Amino acid sequence: MSISSRSNRRRANQRPGPVRRPAARTIEPPDYSREYADVRQDLIWIAIWGGLLTIGMIAASFVL
Repeated sequence: MSISSRSNRRRANQRPGPVRRPAARTIEPPDYSREYADVRQDLIWIAIWGGLLTIGMIAASFVL
């Protein structure tokens, strides 16, 4: 018995694998960078003012 006939017989006894469905198309997430540019700028200003006020309060606690 040849090796190729053995491998063919083994393949015939195996169950077929699951049916593969075609991959769904990927949907890219929307780009909100332009729409939220103003919000980002406002948050930067809030962080700057918050830091300055915190430093001012710490400095005032040593002076007063």
